Amino acid sequence: MENSKLFLKEVTLSGYKSINNITIQFQKGLNIIIGKNAAGKTNFLEFLNKTLSLEYKGLNNFSSTLKFKNGADITIESNNFININKLLDPANFGNEVESVLKISHKTINISNETSFFEKLKENKIIFDTTFLCHGIPKEYSIVDKPFSFKLSIDGGFSNELMNGVMDISNPYFTRCFLFDILFSDFASSSINPSGLFDIDFIKKSFNPILKKTEAIKYILNKYSPIEDIRFSDNYNIFITEDKENYTINNFFLEFKVDGSWLPFSNLSDGTKRLFYIISEVFENKENTNKRPANKGWANESEISRIILIEEPELGIHPHQFHKLMEFLKEESEHKQIIITTHSPQALDSINENELNRIIIAYATNSKDGTKLKHLDETEIIKAKAYIKEDFLSDYWLYSDLEK
Repeated sequence: MENSKLFLKEVTLSGYKSINNITIQFQKGLNIIIGKNAAGKTNFLEFLNKTLSLEYKGLNNFSSTLKFKNGADITIESNNFININKLLDPANFGNEVESVLKISHKTINISNETSFFEKLKENKIIFDTTFLCHGIPKEYSIVDKPFSFKLSIDGGFSNELMNGVMDISNPYFTRCFLFDILFSDFASSSINPSGLFDIDFIKKSFNPILKKTEAIKYILNKYSPIEDIRFSDNYNIFITEDKENYTINNFFLEFKVDGSWLPFSNLSDGTKRLFYIISEVFENKENTNKRPANKGWANESEISRIILIEEPELGIHPHQFHKLMEFLKEESEHKQIIITTHSPQALDSINENELNRIIIAYATNSKDGTKLKHLDETEIIKAKAYIKEDFLSDYWLYSDLEK
């Protein structure tokens, strides 16, 4: 199979809240789903995230078809229909999903989860889905909450480190830094010539990890009020008496805003949100080349990222939001980004040759629920006229597209 970047080409989803029998096409790069409140945008993005992550817990009577392009046509079909005898047993929710993998129109039936992911990797179908919902994460280790971990002289490490890496609910930014510790020679380089842990050697080996913020500093300074970022030097190192195990405590970030260094908790809500979005989307090349992928990890060069962002404009000043959309457009050259929004300003990042990137979400008054559609030919002609004279956002504001 051709080793080109994978992207989501089309989805058909049915059976989650207001989402019933929706089929919609996506483009490489940036895609914008725009619509009024209560149109069902969040329902769609949540459902899409569950199916892309291949995490079906809580889904019943659903079906999904994901069509990707990666040199070949790739389709993942999944469904789960309730067994009436197990209806009242919550433990069975999401456990009986049937999935079929199709590659270049050849069907490969999958009987269990392990072989499914093996087949994906074997065919170079390697991707990671990052879902950014409203606000910021409740558990934000390293950023809003100090992180601690233990290492042993034989290369062993504490559960906190592995759990932090493998828990897909953890932010992508956090997981990447934990990958650095897990896959580096950090433990072995902390040992002195006598074969024991030594505090000076530990600091020397830990400092390169603490300095892996240079690339993102520039991005944050360009697109947010954050002038600088650093790991606090107030971390603690504890070595056991036998010098064969040690713990690092109080490992967290500090942020420079308006000339002052602050903890994350002291930043404004809008600045917190900007950091969250930028740090989740940005690919820090200073990190190890290992990255989260599917249900494991792979080399960064092998992974295609699909990023879902829920209403990035919330809590952000219009000027800052304009800069954020510039950032997302730039980053979408190397990854697929799908956002939902009710802000017409988001459309101004689209030029007249990219109108197929706009998807309109609307609610119906029937049992059909949420609907998604692209601009039709008449709407595209009008949109191009607005772009030539003014801003695309004006077309949204002064037209009947939302009706």
